[in-house]
Amino acid sequence: MKLIPLFSYSLITLLVSVSFSAQATITSFSSCTGANECTITTTPPNPIAANPNNGILLAWNEVQNLTLTDKLYVNRVFDPAASMVGTDSKGLYLKAGTIVSSHYFQWDPGTGSSTRVSATIVTDSPVFAFITSDQNLFDSDAQLGLSGLDYADFSLRGLEGGDTTIFNGSSVDISWSASSPGDWTRMVTAFSPAAVPVPAAIWLFASGLLGLVGLGKRRKV
Repeated sequence: MKLIPLFSYSLITLLVSVSFSAQATITSFSSCTGANECTITTTPPNPIAANPNNGILLAWNEVQNLTLTDKLYVNRVFDPAASMVGTDSKGLYLKAGTIVSSHYFQWDPGTGSSTRVSATIVTDSPVFAFITSDQNLFDSDAQLGLSGLDYADFSLRGLEGGDTTIFNGSSVDISWSASSPGDWTRMVTAFSPAAVPVPAAIWLFASGLLGLVGLGKRRKV
C-alpha cells in the first residue's frame, strides 16, 4: 500500500507542473524603447487602475486555446482576407470555430519614460488580431479575460489611431503613445502550443488514484 500514495503524489505533482508551468505564450519583448521597462507578469494588477503612471509596458496572458462559439469582434487583423476573418455592419471579427489565445497590455507613461513606447512582441503562435476599442474590450472581457481579475471597464482604455501594430507572423511591432488614462489593448493569437491543457481523462485517472489512497488508509486504521 505504500507504493500507491507515493505514485499518486508523483503523478499529481507531474500533472500540476504540466498544467501550470507552461503558460508564457508571450515569449518576450525585444527592442523595447521609450518605457522604463517592458515586463511580462503572471500577477497583473487587480483591480486594474486608470493612470498607473509608472512608465511600464506590462503584459499578461489571459484565456488560452479557446474555441470561439460566436463572432469575436476585433479592430485590427493580420489579414482581412484570411479565412477566419469576417466583417459585418459592426466591423471586423474572428469567426466561430477559430481557436484563439488572449493577451492583455497596459501602457501608461511615467517619470523617466517617454510618452511613446516601441517594442517587438514575440509570441509562440501567429498573431491574429488586436482589440483596441473601448466597446470591443468591454465585450470581450468576460470571454477572454482572466477569471477573478477586475478590468474596471473605464472609458478611453483602447489605442488611438496613431498607435501602430505591424503584424509579422508570430511577432508584432508596436509603437504606442499614451496620456491620461493610458493605453490598454487585447492581442489575440492562434493556438498556443505552450498552453495545451491536460486532458480531463488524466485528471479523472488521478482522482481515481486518490480514491485508492483513501481506501488504503481506511483499511489500515
